[in-house]
Amino acid sequence: MTENPAGTKVEVLRILEICREIELQCAGIYHYYAEIFSDSRNMAELWEKTAQEEENHAYQFGLAINLRRQGLVQSVSIDQNMAETILNKLISLYEEVRRNRPGIADALRLAIEVEEKLSEYHLSTMALFQEESHRKLFEAMMKNDHDHVDALKKAYQEV
Repeated sequence: MTENPAGTKVEVLRILEICREIELQCAGIYHYYAEIFSDSRNMAELWEKTAQEEENHAYQFGLAINLRRQGLVQSVSIDQNMAETILNKLISLYEEVRRNRPGIADALRLAIEVEEKLSEYHLSTMALFQEESHRKLFEAMMKNDHDHVDALKKAYQEV
């Protein structure tokens, strides 16, 4: 079985777990935005929809974790340090926006930046799957990232 350049089966599982946490962290930020911008139905709905899509991504990483345990994910192309760095940046961002509530334009701008970076991250996280159908699942996730960015940019232009 091929492993990622960094190491072991356990390490690949840990990387996938961190990736799932990254998605959940983003969902938390977007749920928070839905809460603080609840006075605008359209904005609250946009944030909730985006949060739910991030939760779906987390679920997909959960599936990848299960596939890895079954030996159906051979490797990932991101190392654990990079994944942890991304997660820590998102944790810091979430803490910052909770301490200093952003305006809607700033929240949208930050979300666009996060989504664009996560889109690159998903490309670099691509796992080597045993089956084509599993690879396609992650390709669909990357397409959703582009949809996130488009919806957020459209909202940002309207603000």
